[in-house]
Amino acid sequence: MILHKNIRIKTDRLILKPVEELYIDDINTYFTTEVTRYMPFNPDGDRNDILVFVKESKKLLSENTDLVMVALDGDNNFMGCCGIHNITEESVELGLWLKKDAQGIGLGTEIIAVLIEFLEHNFTFKYIIYPVDQENTASRKIPEKLGFTLFKKYQKKKSPSSFLNIIEYRKQYSV
Repeated sequence: MILHKNIRIKTDRLILKPVEELYIDDINTYFTTEVTRYMPFNPDGDRNDILVFVKESKKLLSENTDLVMVALDGDNNFMGCCGIHNITEESVELGLWLKKDAQGIGLGTEIIAVLIEFLEHNFTFKYIIYPVDQENTASRKIPEKLGFTLFKKYQKKKSPSSFLNIIEYRKQYSV
């Protein structure tokens, strides 16, 4: 499948669409140190960092390797970002973050489930990767509910003095 900027993926409560400049301020507002506690990012509120992220996401979309999207509710309110990354015939990786007040109500599972369905209908690959920090028990429930299994554990640098303890979940497919 060729990815394009007009892709829309609907869940029961959300619409997912490719990230664009229109959402820079929302991302900058809600991509906080609290939200990224278990992620390899340390946001500092610099709008230019988000602009670079959006431009890079659009470039990767045009190269057909990544689909980074915003999640919007029925009233077009920004809820977070999600993505399908490193698309190859071998594997794809899923990622997700939600703004603080959108967490804990099942949106993460809803988003990842619809991304899996989108992938299964449009791509051929051997497995899906879903990495999550070991301490992030809420996020760990998502792949566990959706049929992923623990594949490996490793450390990922968060800052010069701290690491995340990543559990890499995988969902296997026979091709």
